[in-house]
Amino acid sequence: MARRSGWLLATIALFAQAIAVATAAETLRIGGDADYPPYHFIDANGQADGFDVALAREVARDLGMEPRFELGAWDDALERLARGELDIVPMFWSAEREQRYLFTQPILIRHHALFGPKSRAVLDSLDELAHVRVAVQHAGLAWEALRAQAGPGVVLVERDNEADTLVAVARGEADYALAPTGIGYYAIHQHGLRDMVALSPPLLERRYVFAARHGRADLVARIDASLERLRASGTQNDLYVEWIGNLSAPRGLPWPAISGALGALIMLGGGTLAWRRRQRAGAPVAPCATQNLALLADLQYAIDHDRLGYAFQPKLDLRSGRWLGAELLVRWHHPQRGPLAPDEFVPLAEQARVIGAMSLHLVRCGLQQRRQWPVAEPPLHVSVNISANDLADAGLVDALIAIHRRHGPGLMLEVTETDVMREPDLVAMALPRLRAQGIGISVDDFGAGHSSLVNLRRLAPDELKIDRSFVTSVLDSRSDQAIVMAMIGLAHELGATVAAEGIEDDATRDWLVAAGCDIGQGFGIARPMDAEALAMLLRTQA
Repeated sequence: MARRSGWLLATIALFAQAIAVATAAETLRIGGDADYPPYHFIDANGQADGFDVALAREVARDLGMEPRFELGAWDDALERLARGELDIVPMFWSAEREQRYLFTQPILIRHHALFGPKSRAVLDSLDELAHVRVAVQHAGLAWEALRAQAGPGVVLVERDNEADTLVAVARGEADYALAPTGIGYYAIHQHGLRDMVALSPPLLERRYVFAARHGRADLVARIDASLERLRASGTQNDLYVEWIGNLSAPRGLPWPAISGALGALIMLGGGTLAWRRRQRAGAPVAPCATQNLALLADLQYAIDHDRLGYAFQPKLDLRSGRWLGAELLVRWHHPQRGPLAPDEFVPLAEQARVIGAMSLHLVRCGLQQRRQWPVAEPPLHVSVNISANDLADAGLVDALIAIHRRHGPGLMLEVTETDVMREPDLVAMALPRLRAQGIGISVDDFGAGHSSLVNLRRLAPDELKIDRSFVTSVLDSRSDQAIVMAMIGLAHELGATVAAEGIEDDATRDWLVAAGCDIGQGFGIARPMDAEALAMLLRTQA
């Protein structure tokens, strides 16, 4: 009996040990930096939190594993991963790191940017850095990149975490900080660094991945399969929206905070999370919702990677017959859907708050092309559409001014009358700053927005652009003729020039000339054309 009892106890002990081993084997040990919000960090309650933590927790649950988060110093996390004390650590991919680790498929596509005070010069690339102090996280991707390609006189100011690199700049300890865009904007918000802005386009595009040590290919394959399932179910998207999707650059900063090659990760904000929950609960979802979501994802990618196109429609001085410049018209040739009309994607950009990034991109492109135009008197200008919400944003106005200073004069911003009347006070505050830089303002679609004379007088636009609905019917409607003549008289009284768009034939053009209209635009004058064709057209009168 004693022998049988001993055998039973031994069996139970071995069984318990086997269970313990199995349980330990099913633990997923996740490391990282304890201070890397919003991706991974230790919260006020001493718990691991952030996008990476939430995603790793879902991966572990999907794989039937128990997640264990061990966040600390970044250097320690890398050493512990190499020793096998951690299973995975989220990090940026790099060729140098690929020699040391195995990587999962990308969690995100992320970028860095140069951050600094608004007064500092805007830079297009790291190659332009010279004789400056740049704050970077020790042993981070920016640290690796600048050690490999820093220009003359670049001094690296090393900090323990990337948020502290922006603080170093704010304290005058460095001239620029090179940090991931999401971290940078998070630090600006968290530390109240109101004078700090992004001073470069997105740089150092890298895949953001989970890294495992060599010899763990089986684990990497399992995590990859789990990520596919979480992406297909919408779980990864929900987490992205919750932690990062609404963390865009403070409105008006020169470049967007979020970049994504994983299209479905670019969201419409909090509404998308609710949409995903309704979908999971079996509630009906509008068929266009998923299409718009995917389209917005592609649009954000197109903005971030300079995939948006544009055309120019020339503007003519109706009296002298000389070209005055052109309006830049956004174009987008979608890789799957083909050419899309602006009405199909511009409203989405406004809804998702990426219209400012699109506008800045187009302003930059327009001014760069204008530098190829011949010298003329009066100087030729390029007109670019912008929303009143963007003009009401001091940060975006800063960005516009910086781009204008960098790429030259000759910019006219067109904002619709309806848009202006929605935020007249805020727009009026921006106009003196823009005018001081030689940037003109045109009120577009004039006549459709029921402006008050008080607001128009206060705004004092440089140009009023008559709504095309009046222009196309002006020959057939006495009332429209009276309205157009009144608009022309009002504009001239306000000291503004008058432009008419939608001129389709010579008869309409002649009537407008007789009525005193200054500028004409439309198919009857010149169709939209590419930059090369416009430059050739403008040279004909040089």
